[in-house]
Amino acid sequence: MAGTTVFSILLCLGLAACGGDGGPGRPSGSPSAVQSGGPTRSGGTAQPGDASGRPGEPAAPDGSSGTIVGDGRTGAPSTWGTGAVRTERPSALPAQLVSLRSARNTVDGASFDRLVLEFRGGVPGYTAGYVDEVIRPGSGAPLPLKGAVRFEVVVTPAAMHDDAGDSTLTTPPAGGGLPALTSYAVAGDFEGYVHLGIGLENRVGFRVVELRNPDRLVIDFAG
Repeated sequence: MAGTTVFSILLCLGLAACGGDGGPGRPSGSPSAVQSGGPTRSGGTAQPGDASGRPGEPAAPDGSSGTIVGDGRTGAPSTWGTGAVRTERPSALPAQLVSLRSARNTVDGASFDRLVLEFRGGVPGYTAGYVDEVIRPGSGAPLPLKGAVRFEVVVTPAAMHDDAGDSTLTTPPAGGGLPALTSYAVAGDFEGYVHLGIGLENRVGFRVVELRNPDRLVIDFAG
């Protein structure tokens, strides 16, 4: 009887050790995933291998954080690339762009430049990738940018103005001055599309992350 009791206690202890939040090697907390520079995607769902390898949630340049949108995988290393990415997200109402900000970030010893687009009304669909020139919609004129390399972000359905035609942007429409991200500027706000041009020192790997509370589209540039 004593042997049976000891065995039962050891069995209970073993089951308790196998429990926990996520198991050994898997961080607890909010699920995280990123979209990296790679193939075109639809619907805003991260593909295998795109999950963030760091526990917790990446912070915006102002130190705020939010829920990272994705498929809930954790533990895989972040994937950075140089290929264009696209996410389609049809909506009856355009999201309003309310803020643009950038900052230098360092996580686990790795430094990168981060550009944050904050929205009211959800994160819209987007395309992001390297281009030969950023063209202003409507006029067709090139957008002047500092830096040797051009990068373009187009978000839709989105707008940078309200129903009265007044701008919804509460920050300057241009900035930069970082080691990798030398400049950025709004190229246009036209028929449900907001175009943003980015100047970079070099063609570097990037990734795109969606954050909630508030709604943000984050673009990280390595270097």
